[in-house]
Amino acid sequence: MKSMSNAPPPARRRPTSGTPSSGTGQRAPVRRSTAGAAAARPAKLVVIAGPSEGEEFALSDAEYTVGRSTDNPICLQDTSVSRKHVTLRKESAGWMVSDMGSGNGTILNGEPISEETLLANGDVITLGDSELRYEDTANSTAKVQAPSGPRPRPSAAGGRGSGAVPARPAPRGEGRSRPQTSRASAAAELTPEVLRKRMRIKLAAVGVLVVLFAGLGVARSRMRHQQEEQGRIEAEQRQYREQLGGLFQEAKNLVREGQWAQAKAKLEELHSQAPDYPGVEDYLKAAEREIPNQGHLATAQTALGKGELANAKAAIDKVSSDTQLYEQVKTARKNLVDAADKRTKEAKQQLDMRQLEAVQRAKAITDDVLATFPDHRDGKLINDEAARVIADMTRPDPVRVAAAPKPWEPAVDRFRDGDVSGAVAILNACAAKAPQCKQLMGQVTEFGNLYKKLEDLDAKGLSRLLALDKDITDGRGSKMARNAGTRAATIYYKSAAGAKAAGQWSRAMEFARRALQADPAHTGAANIVNDLKAKAKDLYFQAYAIKDSSPEDALPKFRDVVAMTPPDDELHGKAQGWVEKLSR
Repeated sequence: MKSMSNAPPPARRRPTSGTPSSGTGQRAPVRRSTAGAAAARPAKLVVIAGPSEGEEFALSDAEYTVGRSTDNPICLQDTSVSRKHVTLRKESAGWMVSDMGSGNGTILNGEPISEETLLANGDVITLGDSELRYEDTANSTAKVQAPSGPRPRPSAAGGRGSGAVPARPAPRGEGRSRPQTSRASAAAELTPEVLRKRMRIKLAAVGVLVVLFAGLGVARSRMRHQQEEQGRIEAEQRQYREQLGGLFQEAKNLVREGQWAQAKAKLEELHSQAPDYPGVEDYLKAAEREIPNQGHLATAQTALGKGELANAKAAIDKVSSDTQLYEQVKTARKNLVDAADKRTKEAKQQLDMRQLEAVQRAKAITDDVLATFPDHRDGKLINDEAARVIADMTRPDPVRVAAAPKPWEPAVDRFRDGDVSGAVAILNACAAKAPQCKQLMGQVTEFGNLYKKLEDLDAKGLSRLLALDKDITDGRGSKMARNAGTRAATIYYKSAAGAKAAGQWSRAMEFARRALQADPAHTGAANIVNDLKAKAKDLYFQAYAIKDSSPEDALPKFRDVVAMTPPDDELHGKAQGWVEKLSR
């Protein structure tokens, strides 16, 4: 660019009366000077809008700068104009205008310019809110018609103003007259350098478009790739969430089935993958509590299988009170009660065998039952009876002190062997020396007389015969007493069976005991005794249950129990006590 001229700025002229400065915005046509006068006048800029509207600036030097700053040859008092806005430079083809990097840009005939542009007569230059019309009378003698209607304002991108895009001036030649010689001369003055410059500009524009389209394709491809990647990530996350949810559901299903150990393994796997997964911490805490509880229940079940009731109860009692295994605990307790009843029946069967080992087993079983359920009624009764029987069976025999030979002993031995006559002879020989011999001789003689009538003896006679045998042998018995005992036991058994059928419990017990005294091996009598003992126990509990509400009905039952049980029986003593209380 050429250096700025040092000539003073062109003189400003006030608008003529034919150029309105306000009103409708229309300008009256201006008649240009003749060709001779135009040759003497330079080109000029006329401000047709803005704060400096109406001012004119003659372009007599080779270069001018236009802006708001006062050091510009052409100064516009408009705040929307930059300090250094445009440059006007004269070339052989005419005046060229170029923007100097202004804030609001430069608009020529409604189109923004980005490079140096040749001006033609009548062109309108918009700088912010100001508009300047270029007039070159040297190249045109036609009238210049002012634009009709409101003046266009700069766009929002151009800075201040109303924000509307300024209307594009009418094309050259429309609405105003321009000599054809001016356009032709301008075209003729386009040098090869200008043409090459324009071609470079076009090629650059094409290159920019190519780059833009290529960049757009790359951006679209990149966006599509990002969308695909985002979709893949979301699918993986969704699959991962579904996997975690399935694992959690498996753990909960195992919990519902009571398989806490397996559920804990699933929960720990889930917790390792997703520590913050909702609900896992609570289930893990429950698993820590329930797994030991399951172990206690399993121990209880094993103990029940072995018949160890006390161990089973101890294991069940170890289950925590806040357990969720309600049904399992309830079932275990019910199984424990059923097992106690079953074991009690087994103990009763062992006790009835009346063998030391069997009775000891009955005692051990009921000890276990009572350790589990201290108030178990049947278990306590069987345990007490077993203890008494064991004591009787294990009591040591009294120590016999060797006594001096007795003169009647040989006679007793003869009697036990069935030799009644020999026994009488020995006793007769010693009767004068020992009173015992005389007494035994009378008993042996009476026994012999009764034994001769054995087939005709009734129950009373048989009882007397057996009593004599017992006294003579000191309870050791003789061969003759066995036959008498068998016959007597048969008679007493029939009487006991009849009394039992008639509901005469005490009478039936009495006859059954006599039958066993006559023949301890009599099975029928033993069965009646056992049945009546059980009946005595039932009668006792029946009487005990109604002793408070109906003592008059309980008293006969207690009396039957007393009659049905031997004095050394525990029920006998208890029933006797209630008989005495209720009889008061």
